[in-house]
Amino acid sequence: MVDVTNPPEGPAKIAQASGTVPAQQGSPELKPAREPLARLETLLRREPVTVHVDRREALTAAGIYLALSAIGFGLLMVVTHHLGFSADHVLRRWDSENYLKIAESGYPNHLTYRPDGTPAFTRLAFFPLLPALIRGVHLVFFGALPFPYAGVLVSWVAGAVAAAGVHTLSRSLVGRRVGYACVSLWACSPYAFALWVPYSEACFSAALMWTLVALVARRWLTAAALCVVAGTIRPTASVLVGVLVLTAAWSLLHRRGGRRPWIAMIIAPLGLIFSWLYLGSRIGHLNGWFEAEKAWGQSFDFGWGTLRFLKRVILYQHIDIRYPLVLALILLVAVAVTALALDRRTPWALVLALAGAWELMVGTPGSPLSKPRFMLPFLPIMLLLVAKPVARLPRLVQGGLYVCGAVFAGWYAIGLLVLFKMSP
Repeated sequence: MVDVTNPPEGPAKIAQASGTVPAQQGSPELKPAREPLARLETLLRREPVTVHVDRREALTAAGIYLALSAIGFGLLMVVTHHLGFSADHVLRRWDSENYLKIAESGYPNHLTYRPDGTPAFTRLAFFPLLPALIRGVHLVFFGALPFPYAGVLVSWVAGAVAAAGVHTLSRSLVGRRVGYACVSLWACSPYAFALWVPYSEACFSAALMWTLVALVARRWLTAAALCVVAGTIRPTASVLVGVLVLTAAWSLLHRRGGRRPWIAMIIAPLGLIFSWLYLGSRIGHLNGWFEAEKAWGQSFDFGWGTLRFLKRVILYQHIDIRYPLVLALILLVAVAVTALALDRRTPWALVLALAGAWELMVGTPGSPLSKPRFMLPFLPIMLLLVAKPVARLPRLVQGGLYVCGAVFAGWYAIGLLVLFKMSP
């Protein structure tokens, strides 16, 4: 096990680190310069956190996650088979099909355009690491493991790694039992299906959770390396890069960490830059990914698309049984960001990550029905607020709650993947 303490930050520590000497009586000119910084420091101060990495507990958390996922995934596959859908059909639905096609035959080398001049849907919008991992697993088994099942294996291993990170982070902040509760609630959340099939959520969750663990422990180079990995999985890594830059800049302001925060700030965006350049090179344009992304409606529009969605829902211009969940999520994430920001026990890295994810969720139009899936990797941060009372319940009650949640997640996945018309 490894313990890393994140030291408290206070005005006295700033003065000591910067070499300043408190103003003596008769030197009033120094006081105005010092007071705003001291007030800001008091406002932003967080309690010290000891990051505790316990391998045995991490393995237990991964086991709990896999057991609950097996319940939901098993129900999904059994019922869809009963409904007449093959396993290959279920595992290739929606985004899974795009990742698997890339793993099988690579990226296209051109963009196609609609009659109005806008780009048509293309796989160039999908980042390269997940397809590469799927193809790698397929080759490791000498082609005996079909691509869909190779994708499932990648997602399940990544999900277990993510669960270990969720527990490590939660345990360090609020205790061992709460850590297990966070993992369990995350594993049986309504959109957990994206962690079972060849989607990028499981891989990104693993990179996200362990990056946050490294940031809280102030392991700058480890956090930067994990940011690079996240940047090859999905564009949402821009949130992680922003969080690292802000926390590293704050550390440099207090003259802590030496040159490592500087190095981390330089390294962190390299994964995103590589993905953009690599995908652009497939069609010979540096901005190729940004052009391809326009077809998916994920360009940042400062929330106008979300406002149009809210208008349609409020005025009943379009109805879908998933809309209440989307509306609740938009509101609950905003409430969670506020609550965590007011809790001095929660490191700013977690607050900034959740706030950045909410900003991207609201600020990009795309498919409103995909917003809950977009927030799935960040959900464990929100669950810190509810896992504590759940962890106090008797173990038998907790177990029943989690099993029921896993059954619901599997049942809901049937609708999301094969019955509902629009992509989740």
